Amino acid sequence: MNRRGFTLIEIAVVLAIIGMVMMLVIPRLPSTESEDLKTSARTLASTLRYMEDRAATARTTYYLRLEPGTDHVKVLEAAGDGSEKVPEDPLLQQSPVKEGIEVADVVIPRLGKVNEGELRLDIGMGGLRDFTIIHLRSAKGAFWTVMAFPSSGKVKVYEGYQEEPL
Repeated sequence: MNRRGFTLIEIAVVLAIIGMVMMLVIPRLPSTESEDLKTSARTLASTLRYMEDRAATARTTYYLRLEPGTDHVKVLEAAGDGSEKVPEDPLLQQSPVKEGIEVADVVIPRLGKVNEGELRLDIGMGGLRDFTIIHLRSAKGAFWTVMAFPSSGKVKVYEGYQEEPL
């Protein structure tokens, strides 16, 4: 008797191999611009929360340097002599914003809307000093909004350009 076809075990092995290859390949595929924007907003929000937690537990001050109109976002730590230094924490050494995603503007009530130059947000033991809205923009003009509330550690992320908390 001559049977043709595959056994259930052969099919299962092939599916397992395909599954492993997919697990290796999919994370390496280029991401879309909209995913980069969403990821950048969420990462920036997480970074702000983490900076507030670290500032309180380590009894130090962190600075978030932003350059609206660019993708330059950097975290620095206050040094003992009052200068700024790169934080020792490896999580804070990475830029929270992906390349190609820019800070469109930053809104702080006492300063208004800042859309050019350099801006430094101070995050000390008491948390963020001012209510802050950071608008991130992709090259195609899509927006995500990050809102950070003072002293509470609360940071919210919204899709689109939001000017007030929802």
